[in-house]
Amino acid sequence: MLLPPHVSGQKLGKYQDLKSTIDEKNVNIGGYIRVSTKKDGQKSSIQNQGKLLRQWAELNGYNLVKNYTDVKSGAYTYLRNEMQLMFKDVEEGKIQGIVAKEIARTSRDVMDILSIKRTLADHGAFFLSIKESYDSRTDDDEFLLIIHGGLAQKERKTTSSRVKITQIIKAKEGKTNVSVPAFGYMLSDDRQYLIRNPVTAPVFCQVIELFLSGWGQLKIAKWLNKQGIRTRRGGLWGTNSVRTILSNPVYLGTTIYNATTLVRDSKGQQKRVVRPREEWIVRENTHEPLITEEEYNKVQTIMRQRREKYNHEWSCDRKYLLSSILRCNVCKGKIYGFADKQCRSITYKYRCLGGNGKCNGKIKIWNMKKIDNTILAFIAEIFSDRANMINFIRRNVDLFTNDLSELVKKREVKKTLLEQINNAIKKQQLAFEQDIITVAEYKERMAELRDNKLAAQKEIDSLNRKLEQIDMIEEKIYKVYEDIKALIDNIDSLPMEEKFQLVNNFTDIFIDGNGNIVDVRFNI
Repeated sequence: MLLPPHVSGQKLGKYQDLKSTIDEKNVNIGGYIRVSTKKDGQKSSIQNQGKLLRQWAELNGYNLVKNYTDVKSGAYTYLRNEMQLMFKDVEEGKIQGIVAKEIARTSRDVMDILSIKRTLADHGAFFLSIKESYDSRTDDDEFLLIIHGGLAQKERKTTSSRVKITQIIKAKEGKTNVSVPAFGYMLSDDRQYLIRNPVTAPVFCQVIELFLSGWGQLKIAKWLNKQGIRTRRGGLWGTNSVRTILSNPVYLGTTIYNATTLVRDSKGQQKRVVRPREEWIVRENTHEPLITEEEYNKVQTIMRQRREKYNHEWSCDRKYLLSSILRCNVCKGKIYGFADKQCRSITYKYRCLGGNGKCNGKIKIWNMKKIDNTILAFIAEIFSDRANMINFIRRNVDLFTNDLSELVKKREVKKTLLEQINNAIKKQQLAFEQDIITVAEYKERMAELRDNKLAAQKEIDSLNRKLEQIDMIEEKIYKVYEDIKALIDNIDSLPMEEKFQLVNNFTDIFIDGNGNIVDVRFNI
């Protein structure tokens, strides 16, 4: 068979025409079912959707092989296990298409809906929706799918907004929005308030006593697990779950709502972020406290002190002083240390492997002790004189000058603007709480103020970065000098740890084949 070079020279996949299955009978398909929650009312929805899909498949001449059922919200399809299994079955050829009651059952996000359709198409499968009479085999440009997906996304946003307003009203009235209360509490009979749990509240109080007596989080977790006590969700205790109950202000009788929200990142995955503090809803004395304010503050102080005590930088025993700091001047690659074991002796050396193919000749090897002494002598020489040292660092960092007065004035103007915006936000929130403005007016005005605040803060941050580079560079240079000057007087007899501290001020030291220093780059 004659093949053109752009076909024979590449591993191209075979084109699969989805339209070829339009007129076929008994095509194997799968049904996709989704409900939002595990509530009893949703169980009948699963049964009804399954019944509808079976009847539709029989009526239209399809062979419904299997139904895939997820209990998840309308967004974030990557979190749905059954959908991922569905894709796998499509890839393996067990089914050739998918049918759903409506497009919103698959997702309520346009990008997700397109991704689902395209994933199926990649494996020669099609997507059908009963309510919209949609068939991906006849929608070549995806125009209809985008329209239906946009409507589904709009509906999700509208529903979410209604739910959010209801939750905000409840929070302002001191009611709870949680379905699973914090350990030590349970929901009231009307599920509107937190009340003391007679079983777990004493356990929480005992945990506080043990912590204040000197127990650590791991020891408390082990004790709880040994006692057969489970977390609020029925799992085993760990340091994170213990830390959560030790730091949660809910035990002060305080309810905090609207502090965080979920957003979709650039990869389409959910990410939790903190809202501006002026948007938080904080209500005190909404339920019975299980800890006094004095005890709570003491617990937080102990936790902070322990974090500071054990928050050491990662470190290990380094044998090679300049490993990865040294660079070969020929190939510019990093030079690493190694132990050369010969008979009963060990000699430590540096070598450049020339892995990028740019190094000439054989593998370059240098005696480690000789190179270390050369570098330390070089450091002692250039830093023995303050003026020489300052000039040396100036040549190795990016210094720039600018009209500082104009930048400072501009920053002050932006700070004043930001303060005015924050005051306006507080006034709007107060007006909303006192029912002076409607929800629609509040949302419209707050959206505008948040956009203005974000823009002002970005400009301030940009100016701060510019001014910091200019204002702080001199201070950093002098600080480096003082740090190094204190070490170089007895540089040969310094402990290894202090030598590491000394050479870490360099990012790169380039040497030639003879071990001579060619170029040095400084780190500030």
